Parts: sequence; structure tokens; C-alpha cells
Amino acid sequence: MPLISSLDISKKKGKEASIHLSVRNGEIQYSIEQKKADRDGTVARSGAQCACCGEAVDFPYIRSEGMTGRINSKLVAVVAEGKGGRIYITPDETQKNAAKVSRPENYPSGKLSGKSRVNVSLYGFDETSDLFTNRQLTALTTFCDLLDAVQEKAAADAKAAGLADDGISIADGGSASLAYAQAIRVYLSFLIDKLADRCSSVCSWDSSRDGIRNTFGRQAIPMVWDYTEGNPFCNSSGSYDNMLDWVLKCIDQFSKEPQNAEASQFDAQSDCGLRQIMVSTDPPYYDNIGYADLSDFFYVWLRESLKKTFPQTFRTLLVPKTEELVATPYRFNGSISKAKVFFENGMAETCKQLYLYSREDVPVTIYYAYKQSEIEDQNTASSGWETMLSAIIQAGFAITGTWPMRTEMANRSIASGTNALSTSIVLVCRKRPENAPSTTRRNFIAELKRELRPALQKLQASNIAPVDLAQSAIGPGMGVFSKYRQVLDADGKPMSVRAALQIINQELDVYFNEQDGVLDADSRFCVELYTQFAFNELKYGDADTLARAKNTSVEKIAAAGAISAKKGTVRLLERDEMPGDVKSTDTFIWRLTQQLTHAMEKGGIEAVAKLTAEMLGGNAEAAKDLAYRLFTIADRKKWNAEAYAYNNLVSAWPDIQSRAAEVRRATPKQESLF
Repeated sequence: MPLISSLDISKKKGKEASIHLSVRNGEIQYSIEQKKADRDGTVARSGAQCACCGEAVDFPYIRSEGMTGRINSKLVAVVAEGKGGRIYITPDETQKNAAKVSRPENYPSGKLSGKSRVNVSLYGFDETSDLFTNRQLTALTTFCDLLDAVQEKAAADAKAAGLADDGISIADGGSASLAYAQAIRVYLSFLIDKLADRCSSVCSWDSSRDGIRNTFGRQAIPMVWDYTEGNPFCNSSGSYDNMLDWVLKCIDQFSKEPQNAEASQFDAQSDCGLRQIMVSTDPPYYDNIGYADLSDFFYVWLRESLKKTFPQTFRTLLVPKTEELVATPYRFNGSISKAKVFFENGMAETCKQLYLYSREDVPVTIYYAYKQSEIEDQNTASSGWETMLSAIIQAGFAITGTWPMRTEMANRSIASGTNALSTSIVLVCRKRPENAPSTTRRNFIAELKRELRPALQKLQASNIAPVDLAQSAIGPGMGVFSKYRQVLDADGKPMSVRAALQIINQELDVYFNEQDGVLDADSRFCVELYTQFAFNELKYGDADTLARAKNTSVEKIAAAGAISAKKGTVRLLERDEMPGDVKSTDTFIWRLTQQLTHAMEKGGIEAVAKLTAEMLGGNAEAAKDLAYRLFTIADRKKWNAEAYAYNNLVSAWPDIQSRAAEVRRATPKQESLF
């Protein structure tokens, strides 16, 4: 029973190709057709479907088969380079037999743990070596084995070239020629690690660009049903030459002049003796990413390549994990509370050390990209943010600013079609004066209202993506909170950081709600309808009452093409149901926003630019501002597809404006004869 997520191999126009399934004598046959697939794959989020009889198969059954070792693989398609580009062919017996390789006698492996095993262990993959085919293990171990010979040859070449044996070595003892050879071995070890990322059995095929996705498209190891096995000896994606090019590009960027530098490894919670230095750090993100767990995938190969050169560094079989500062329950026998305490105490100690190291006249910068997601009594907060901010403030820092910095790739798999952060937030901190005063909750909220509004306007004017706005707004809000020694509640107790975060997010909601007031009456009605019902139906009477409260009517908005009012029910029209034409005099901002969002979904920046080029005055900007508001609603209600659509529109706004200006300049105008 084949488990294939998609039968399409290429979706490029004019070069479509897909896998065709057929049944002969009770056996599944595979062949390649030069067209788009006429059916979906055989496995999806809900489970699998038998390609022969159509019977549904649930995941518990598939997992039980995997745990007993009855999930295997079969070669179903080959991608090759032809004269006019890539071709897609049905594999012949020679190619099938070439894939049948025995496991090498010796290969590195280690037990998967934590987030690295969450997905794959359900199907029987428990060791790092389980994530590679026999052919891939053979190739990677062979590359590792060849490093001894490469190092000997490099050392001999260095001596022959007259490199002086001056006692310099990057490992213990040795000579300059040995140091040169060891350096080459290190870089080639990096190459093998990069190759492992593109040569595992969890590398999927990207049919939209005809390429191999790497193992770590996100900070986890996914379960992949139809994987791609790249050829390391070609010159395409996933090959040795391709990985070598990347390493060479990095080396080429190194300074050509000798540089004095020193790197040391310390426990961040302990005093390393440094004083009066500039500190810039990217701390752990609470329970979000288990770097030590994920690093085992690469560590086993790096250890195989370098354990002879750096025996002390690679003395452990796997990456040490006990001291890693993450709130991972499995390390505390599943106790969430113990994991939380461990992280909180560790982060507090770390920030105390940062305070000790840092200068008075140079700010400390802390990068953070952990999204707020916890909702308590309609209030948004986050244990990750709360712990981080509490540690910073309790250590004696005041947060003087925040700056969004674009650090995440838009095409990473976690961002594709999801509501993922596109930036890191840089928290700018300075040492709080020792004589900083206390204040009351009332004064804090009053000052917050004064400070937060202009800060939000500045962030919006800078066109920060809506998905990042709530994170960025934390800075100005916590700046007010953290400049005081304490903010005291009515009962005299200090306000917690969590309470302050909730107040900041409430003020963020108030800010966007006030923006609704500048909308036209019809748009205010549609926003209210969207907030309460999305695109679902409600009774005509309820809609009529709401419309009257907004000083408009159901009939008027239906005639404008924004809602459907039939048979006693009313609902907002989906974007693809609304009229697509934009009138330059149109002031119905809801409709304009939906038209622009739909154009972005279907035609990208070019399509939106053509529409905005026809708009007069500030209507386009008003539509963009409403997209911000609709994003916050969709994000709060976890309507991911909706939030993603509005975020895309706003994020692309500078490019849209630039292209719209070009369209206007290129459009001829009718001149008067008089």
C-alpha cells in the first residue's frame, strides 16, 4: 500500500509531470505521465487511502506497522538532466537494483531524543541512522573514511610547498603543515554535515521548483512519506559539488589579513570574569526549540569525521543536554512545572551575569523571536516572553527600545502558508538607575496610553508585518513598565510581568478598535460581522439590528456586493465571490481591502499594484490599515489562512506602492485641446 503525499513531480508550466498508479495482478505499478496528476496523493493529515480499493487507513494502524518495521521504500520515479532541462522517467530495473544497497559495517548513530523524535519515532525511527537509506549511509561513511587520506595528502602538499613547521597546530601538538591539513579536514567535515542535511530519507521533493528540500526546513524532524534521494556525484541540489561551493563561498568571505580573536565556551549562568564589555545575545526560546536534541543529527557525523583530531571535544557519543537552558518537560520526567522552574531560575542567573559584564554607556541587545500565543480570560501573554522579560527586569535592566529585524527566510517551510514570525525582536536594554522610583498601576496605564500610541503609529508607518506588530509593541510597553523599580497594584503588591503584558496587549486592541472609528459605516458593519461570524451565516434580523446600530442597512451593503442576503440569512461574501473591479471613487474600504487581498492571493504584487494605481486619495492606505486590523482579529481567533492573507498584503506594501507609481507614470492621460 503506497503512502504518497503528492503524485505531482513537476508543476512548472509546460513541463508538468506526475506519478501514475495502476494495479496489475494485485500489485501496484508506477509510471510517469507528462501531465499534472489527476488525483491526490494517498496520504493526508486525516490518514491514508488504499490506492487499490479506496479503503481508508488510519494513522494508528500505519504507526503500528512502522513500529514493527514493516514500512519500507520503493523507487517510483527518477529525475534526470536532459538537453532541454530536467526530465522525469519511470525507473528501470538497473536503477531499482542500484538502490538496493546493504548497510555498511560501521556507521555513526545515536538515540533520537526530545523534539527530534516527536514525529518520526511514532513510525519506528528511533536512531539517527534510521533517517538514512543504506545507500546514503554508505556514501556518507565513505566520505568520512576518506578524510584520513585527504589529511595526509594535504600535509604532504604543505611540506612540499615549503610551509614552515613552526609548531603551530589547531589540535594538540604538531606542525604548521599538520595544522593546514587539519583545517582542510574541518572544512570538509562541515561539507559532510551539509550533505547529510540534503541526503536523508526525510528530504521531500519540492514540485513547485523541482528541487530537494533539506531535512531541517524547520526546527524539527518531520515524517516524510515520499522522499527524494539525491545523487551526491552530480552537480545539482544535494550533491557534493554543491555543498563544496557553499563552504568555499564562506571561506572566501574570511578576512585576508591576520585577525586576533578568541572564542571561549562558558556556562552562561556562571561568571566568566568579563567586565565592561558590549553584550549582544540570542537566548533560548523557552520550550520552542531543543537545539541539543536536534544537533545530534549533525553531531554524530561531525564526531565521525573529527574525533581523531579533537578527541576531547568529541569525547561524548551525543550532544550533552542536561545543562541546556530550555523548558523541556521530558528531561524532568514529564513535569512541566519543574521544566518551567529550571528555565526561569537559569534565565534569571544568566541575566544577572549579563548585568555584571555590560557597560553603563553601551546598551545590551537581546534578540527574541518567540510568538505570544497563550490566551487567559481573553488576555494574551506568553510564558516564554514573561520569563525572558522578568529575568531582564529583575537583573536590573530597563528596556529602552525594540527594533524588529528581519532574520527569517520567507521560503522556509514553517513560513509557507503559515502565520509565522518573519522577524526577530531586538530588545535594547540599559542598566536601570539604582534610585529609580516606584509608581502605581493607574500611573503606569496612563503613561502607557501616551507612549504606546505614537510607537504603534511609527511601527505601522515603517510597514512592519502584522504578524510581528504585537511582538514589537511589547518593547515600548515594557519600556514604560521596566523604567520603574516597581509598579504597585491597588493592594500594594508589585505588578507581575504577565499582568503588564496583558495590559499592553489590551491597549493594542484598543488602538485597533479606535481605527475602526475612522472607517465608513458600511465597513464598520462588515468588520463587526467578520469579528463575530467570519464568513458564516446569521439570521437576517440579527444582521439588520447590527446594521442599524452602524447607521447603514443590509440592503445597501448587499447591493454593494459585500454580503449575501437571501432566504432570511445574511453572510459576508468570500473574497472570490466579490466583484473584482475597483472604482477610483470607491470609499467602501472593506470592499477595497478584500479586493486587494484577493488580488495578492491570485496575482501577487503586480496585480495589487494595478488596482492601487487606480485608487484616489488615501483609500489604498486606509485599505492597508484595515488589513492590519483584520489580521489581529484573524490571528486572535486562529483563522490562520485569513491571517496569512492579510499579513502578506501588508508585508508587500512598499513594493506595491513602488510598482503602482510606475504603473501611473506609464499610463497615458487624456489632455484637453483648450
